[in-house]
Amino acid sequence: MFKLLIIIVFFAIVGVLFSGLFFLMKDQSDSKRVVNALAWRVGLAALLIALVGIGIATGALQPHGVGG
Repeated sequence: MFKLLIIIVFFAIVGVLFSGLFFLMKDQSDSKRVVNALAWRVGLAALLIALVGIGIATGALQPHGVGG
């Protein structure tokens, strides 16, 4: 369940990233949609980092070494 939440947040970050790219390329007005997309992406990335940290701290995620 915890890993599914992390995957959903990751795909939300990717979706917001592409929506920001779309707004950057197609939006001709002075709207703040690109800035809003960037703000959402930064917030979701912070949430993802927090979720991974919580998962490691509680034992829901097991980190391993490189190549290990």
